[in-house]
Order: sequence, then C-alpha cells, then structure tokens
Amino acid sequence: MSVRHLEAPAEKRLVYCVALAACFFQFESFMIVVALPDMARELYASAHAMSYVISGLLFGLVAALVCASWLGQRLGFSRLFLTGTYLATLATIACGASPSLSALIVSRIVQGIGIGAIVASSYALLPLWVNAKRLGWAFGLLSTGAGAGMILGLPVGGFISSHFEWRWLFFGTIPVLLALALLAHKSIPSDQPAARHLNPRMTLTDFFKLPNVLAGLLMLFIFQGVMGGLRFLTPFILENQAGATPTVSGFIFLSYPLGFLLLSAWSGRQADTFSAKRLMRFASCLSLSACLLYLLLIDSWGVWHFSVFLLLLGAATGLFSPPNNVAILRGLSEADMQVVSTLIPISLNASLMFGTFSFGLIFKEHDPSLVLMISIAAFAGIIFLTKGEQILPV
Repeated sequence: MSVRHLEAPAEKRLVYCVALAACFFQFESFMIVVALPDMARELYASAHAMSYVISGLLFGLVAALVCASWLGQRLGFSRLFLTGTYLATLATIACGASPSLSALIVSRIVQGIGIGAIVASSYALLPLWVNAKRLGWAFGLLSTGAGAGMILGLPVGGFISSHFEWRWLFFGTIPVLLALALLAHKSIPSDQPAARHLNPRMTLTDFFKLPNVLAGLLMLFIFQGVMGGLRFLTPFILENQAGATPTVSGFIFLSYPLGFLLLSAWSGRQADTFSAKRLMRFASCLSLSACLLYLLLIDSWGVWHFSVFLLLLGAATGLFSPPNNVAILRGLSEADMQVVSTLIPISLNASLMFGTFSFGLIFKEHDPSLVLMISIAAFAGIIFLTKGEQILPV
C-alpha cells in the first residue's frame, strides 16, 4: 500500500481517533482486571479460571492480528478499523448477556477478534498517514490515550463491581464503542484495496532477520508479558495480602496509569531524537528495581506500598512502549513499515496472553515471591539485550 501524509489538522484528527481506540481498549481491560475478584465470586470461579476471561480476549485479539495485515493490505485499513468496531460492539453486548462463564469466554474471544482488527488498523494507519519524523509523537499520543483509559477504567470497574452485577462492566462500554465508530467515520481517510502494492520480495522471515525488528519484538514480548502478568495478579494480591476491596484496589491501581501517563508522551517525543535503546534500558532498570523492592520488603508490604510499586511499573511501561515501537520501525522503508507495524500488536498481545496465563498458574499458592523473581530475571534479560550493538543498533 502506498504511503501518504496528511495535512497537520487531518493528521491530528487521525491520531486522536487512534488514541481514543487505545483509550477504549485499556479502559475495558483495566475495568475488568480490577473487578476480577468480584466476578470470580459471582461466577463461582477460581482465579485461574478467571484468567481465561482475560486470555480469551487476547486469544481472539492475536488471531485477528495474524490475519490483519493481509486483510488490511487488500481491503483497506480504514474499512478494517470500522468492521472491527462493529464486531467488538456486538460481542460486548454478548459478553454482558452471557449466561455462564463458558459463554462469557467464547464472547470474549469474538470481542478480541473485533478489538484485534481495531488495534492492527491503528498501528498500520499511523505509519501510513503520519510523517515519519513525527511517528514518535504519534505513538506517544497513542500511549497517552491508553493511559487515560487505564485511569478511567480502574475506578469505574471498582465502582461497578461493588454496586452492580458484573454484566454492567460490558454494557457500560457500548456508548464508547459507538462514539469511536462515529469519530472514525469522520477522521480516518478512506483507502482502497492495494494488493498490487505489496512487496513480493520481503517475507516475514526476511523481516525477522533485521536486527531491529527481531530484537525489538523479542524485548516487547518479554517486557509486556511480565507487565501483563503482574497487572492480572495485583488485584488478587491486594485482596489476599492486604484485604483490599475492589473499590480500594481500583484507587490503588490508579498509580499505574498515572505513572504511565507521566512518561509515555515524553518518551515518545524523546524517541524521535534520542536513543530508543537507552530509554528501553532505563525502563527495564526501573521495573527491576520495583520488583526487587517488593521482594525485599515482602513481609512488611502494606496496602499503600502497592501504590509505589504500581507507580514505578506504570512509569516504566510508559518509558518503554513508544521508544520500543520506534526502534522496531526505524530504518525501514515506508512500504516495509506497513507489514512490520502489524507485528507490534501481535507480539504485544501474545505476550499479554502468555503472561496472564503463566502467572495465573504460578500464583496458585497465593505467594508472589516466585512471580517477582521471574520478573526480575526477565527485566535483567532485557537490560542485557539493550547493551548489544549487534542486537539492537539504535
């Protein structure tokens, strides 16, 4: 697909629309995460069984992402974005109407397919329409929208789960999806099928041979997988270790998106001119320090200590994400960016699915020590990877 750039006002409208999509995804995700303990009680399910509510969404999302590049190149990414919005809306209604946990998981898979189409289109539309010199800014704003969704989703999820039936967690997001569809109609430029523009010389195997792409996606998988697992377990740890209610957990969890917002937009702007690799290394060091602090003080760890822990993790994620996106795409031709940009959300959401599922298994005995030690080792591995010039030469 050929790459075109918009005038500044139209470019901003497009980026704001994509940021709203990221806001919705994180709003819904964090709203569900903080409500999981209450949902587990209402559905008579264990923490491990509830992990499928998260993993089901991510499974559908990753499945959609795998096909999204092929579909987007042929049908157009704006059309794919709108189709995903409509499918996600219908699946969200089905989630709220689910009569059992099994039906909810199936509906979440379909919801994930719709959201996957939205996410893949979002990552593809930015390099397609935004000037390469402002990609860091665009990805930073995307991350800012995601952080805003986290902040809104946490207290809303805690409030709904404390005062209403779990079904309203899903029914309440339908107006947001409808607003997103309306904004997309007005903001996303129309595009036409463009299979003839595909580059037959480059295959996925060829892209994975590029140092930036392979190393960047690997570090993305490790970092976000650990973060996804920690976010999934934190509400259960807060309830089991500190006796926190869903409402209290929601307010404590606000520290994560606040930390994320604090650095995400700044790190995006810095990635346009500064070493993305160094920013990713700083983020990994910050994450490692947070987990090490928790592990050393675990016996005296109180409910409000989690605010500091989550603030550091959120800041680290905001510091890591935009530079990681830029590092993966830097040095590629505009046409190759179209393919590689769809690999970023695949790696991201596959890692979240893996982290949620694996950390759910590890946490069976309600002891966070092993989880923290694994997290520390993972972040140390990323620090090692960012020190190699041959591994990530940016």
